[in-house]
Amino acid sequence: MKTVEQDRYGAVDKCRAVLAVWTERKQASILCRELGMSASLFSQWQDRALTGMLEALEPRGTRSGTEGPALSELVKRLLDRKTRARELESLGRNVTWRTHAVRSKTPPATSTAAGS
Repeated sequence: MKTVEQDRYGAVDKCRAVLAVWTERKQASILCRELGMSASLFSQWQDRALTGMLEALEPRGTRSGTEGPALSELVKRLLDRKTRARELESLGRNVTWRTHAVRSKTPPATSTAAGS
């Protein structure tokens, strides 16, 4: 069963909204306020858009040394995050795993060279 939020926006509306933020014509917070939607819903749209682009534009062969067009910092971060998540999924790991080192709560063992 679809929710009211899902019925309110069509695919074209979602594309326009995501592209407006990615091209830096609007801030996400302002767009969400204008459309009367939550930031988490907009985040889902961005995630789905990136997933769709990655799947649709997956190289059929090896492309080394090709640079794409300049991307805004937001799109670069989102794309990097999605790429890391896909790499973790391909390794069979959960996407929610941390991508940075976690400090151990126990101090490392020290060896003593006293009295042999």
